[in-house]
Amino acid sequence: MPSRFRVRFGEGRVLQLRLELDGVTPTVWRRLMVSARASLHELHGVIERAMGRDPNDGYRFDVDGIRYVDPADGPSPGRQADTASLESLALHPGARFLHVAENHGEPWRHVLTVEHETPRLVGQRLPSCLAGARAAPPDDCGGPQAYREMLAALTDPLDPRAAELRSWLPVHFDPDYADVTSINAALARVPKHWPAA
Repeated sequence: MPSRFRVRFGEGRVLQLRLELDGVTPTVWRRLMVSARASLHELHGVIERAMGRDPNDGYRFDVDGIRYVDPADGPSPGRQADTASLESLALHPGARFLHVAENHGEPWRHVLTVEHETPRLVGQRLPSCLAGARAAPPDDCGGPQAYREMLAALTDPLDPRAAELRSWLPVHFDPDYADVTSINAALARVPKHWPAA
């Protein structure tokens, strides 16, 4: 008689989050698995890597009317993001919160939705990206409006900006393709940060 596969659970819980880039249509989204022990500071790194950006820019989170700020910003109104873990926020499936990342133009706004929470499996690699749709805007893009204008120019063969845009975009840039393998490689480099208990 064949032996049955047994699921083994490790310590802690895992949140499945849907990440959506606000202000861009069609929607750019990612489905992420993140340790509930992770701080909001770590989650910022996860979001930025999942969207192909440098995580060293300033940021904030708005969760249930409370602002959590980048600890590098010094004294500012709000709580420090590196002192709050996801599990301490008591988020439930369906809960939504906001991440805002500074940019050299218009800020990037991301809406996160908790899809569900599960026990952590032994050997489960976190953070990870399970799925996604559409490419994230290039790192040098000045915000949602600039990205919308860029996409419009690329699809218009008569737009004089198209040639210049193609000169600085990655060679194989495809706005309709989310490279989940590359996203997971980037997520493997996100430093872990768990607030002290």
